[in-house]
Amino acid sequence: MIGKFWREFGRLIRTATFFLLIFANTPDFTHAHPSDWERRLEHKARRMEGDFYYVGLQQIADILGINTYYSNKVRKAILYVADEKITVSAFNSFVIVGKRVVQMPIPAQYDRDDIQLPVKFFIPILRKVLAGSDEVESNPVDNRTLPVNIEGVSVEDKANGTLIRIRTLAKFEESSMSTRYSRRWLYVDILGGSINPTSFVTLNQSKLIKKVVPVQMTEMLQLSFRVGKEINAEDVQFIEREGELWLSIPKSSGLSRDVVEKLKNDQEKWQIDKVVIDPGHGGRDPGTIGSSGTYEKDVVLAIAKRLKTALEKKLNIEVLMTREDDEYISLKERTQYANKNQGKLFISLHANWNRNPKVNGAATYFLGLAKSDEAIEISQLENAAIKYDDGVEHGDLNEEQIILATMAQNSYNKESQNFAAMIQDELDSETKLRNRGVKQAGFYVMLGASMPNVLVETAFMSNKREERLLNTPGFQKEIAEAIFRSVKRFKEKYEMTAANGR
Repeated sequence: MIGKFWREFGRLIRTATFFLLIFANTPDFTHAHPSDWERRLEHKARRMEGDFYYVGLQQIADILGINTYYSNKVRKAILYVADEKITVSAFNSFVIVGKRVVQMPIPAQYDRDDIQLPVKFFIPILRKVLAGSDEVESNPVDNRTLPVNIEGVSVEDKANGTLIRIRTLAKFEESSMSTRYSRRWLYVDILGGSINPTSFVTLNQSKLIKKVVPVQMTEMLQLSFRVGKEINAEDVQFIEREGELWLSIPKSSGLSRDVVEKLKNDQEKWQIDKVVIDPGHGGRDPGTIGSSGTYEKDVVLAIAKRLKTALEKKLNIEVLMTREDDEYISLKERTQYANKNQGKLFISLHANWNRNPKVNGAATYFLGLAKSDEAIEISQLENAAIKYDDGVEHGDLNEEQIILATMAQNSYNKESQNFAAMIQDELDSETKLRNRGVKQAGFYVMLGASMPNVLVETAFMSNKREERLLNTPGFQKEIAEAIFRSVKRFKEKYEMTAANGR
């Protein structure tokens, strides 16, 4: 009897242990080691945008075993994870975690009737929420009713593209704004943006933009622009101005297929066989003056001559200079000269200046709206040379002029940026100067250039050490050699791209 009791007791223990093991190993992804659910999400992910992989919101909910709320009207969903609510929206890079906002580098997408989230950027958010961490890098959100801070939108076609103006009553930080393009819809998210639907004014005088749809969410305003034909999202610029947010959409080339094919077959058209070098200032315009009395106009002319010799001898290409000696050439005439002579590259050489004598290094600019105080200051300094032009009204370029000019030169803007990056790379390697990077600003001398064009600030005349360097033939040769190598690199890459059909 006793033996039968112990056998039955042992059987019950083994059965209980079996079920305990089963339940103990049932996946609970809200508490399991992160690698478990992360691996499953990554396994479900698929490539959608470029090299990024996305996973569906419903797949995330199934794997984590969580509840969701989904609004099909605005394609917005809430995931109830642990004790937090995570709000996501299609075509939106902002993620709301409780009362915190996280901006992913790329937006969510919408496909297969579900919101698709980029696993590379969404998994870290989930990981921290599941761990109960408050360390998610974010901005606080005030969920109270926001005061109206956006009045309306106006859209207007210009000669070189379309300009969208969003009228604002508050200042918005750059991190609070996001733009993206998908399926002929251009989306603008403004975190903290708020409108009054009854008084919001839309003035659309554009043939490109067919429809403007404002959608007010709790934490942000989403403005959606229906585009009549495909645009290149990389060309869209988004800038904050006083009382307005601007979006510029450059006009496409509009060339017929026959013309494009002819250009592809006309290899000589794309040969980098003529370079225009522009030594800045000259004549009655000395440019910046160093503490030892060195004139900018003299050192950049010396560098230009060395660059000309290197290009002619080593690359066997034609080189033209806007000035060969100490004469004054107006800013407008320099670009006109390059266009008239059908130059393939335009390089304007300068020496920098700063009120702080310790500031040093080299920078290369392409045309665009200045995004830093330094870029604004440098462009104002170089544009001041217009005061030497007879019969020309003085003053800085305003933002709209720069945007329209950039739109007009859109065909060459990307090449200009790439060329500037090559110059900075070579200057960094050859001279060991501090690399101040590639920047954009509105320079008069670059307006209207029908070719890739850059402005190189070789070194600082206001820095005693760099002033001495600029005066030495050895350093002038280093600068010229660095720019020569960048021209060689650009020529090889550009001509190869053209040969393969651009």
